Amino acid sequence: MSETWEELTAKADQAAEKGDFVAAQAGRRAALALAENFEHRDPRLVVSLHKLAESDHRLGQDDEAEKLLNRAIEVTAATYGPYHQKMAESSNHLASLYYEKARYAEAETLCRKILSIYEKTLGRKHMEVGKVAHNLAMILQELNKNEEAEKYYCTALDIFKEKAGPFDSDLISLMENYANLLRTNGRHEEADHIQACALGRVSVSLRAVGNNKNSQ
Repeated sequence: MSETWEELTAKADQAAEKGDFVAAQAGRRAALALAENFEHRDPRLVVSLHKLAESDHRLGQDDEAEKLLNRAIEVTAATYGPYHQKMAESSNHLASLYYEKARYAEAETLCRKILSIYEKTLGRKHMEVGKVAHNLAMILQELNKNEEAEKYYCTALDIFKEKAGPFDSDLISLMENYANLLRTNGRHEEADHIQACALGRVSVSLRAVGNNKNSQ
């Protein structure tokens, strides 16, 4: 009896967790072959495309991964429309690949689209908006667009300081990255304060840092 999509996917995921990306790739290819025959709008097709792209990327086959991720975006757009939240979720996979491959201009374009979708569908103060703002800030920093990068770091901080706990790993990473930008701009005292907050050495309100910047 042939294995189901669920069985193939589960086995492939287990192989990936063990670091056997060759076996994971084979299983995910088989799962994708099944998903190609599912009904229109079946979410398993996009899941298969994302998962196989991940395996391809792990094996250094980034051209193939990019093709799969672009197809996933096309399928999602055709199913839900170009401004649906699922479009942001699907596009994020490709934006991450672009960032890892240092294709920052392409990552920037996608990340701006993702941010716009999340702001419209989730609201400007949602944690996902904060996370994407952080990603966009890092991309802009790589492109030496430091003034705009700082704007998005502050946007992310405003959201994280309200929504995340003080020891949230994403918040700590955000503060460290923002501190690095400040040092690049020669603002060492501000950077040291942010870094101290990230390391838990300062108990004063992080809120004051973001508010002071936003009032300038």
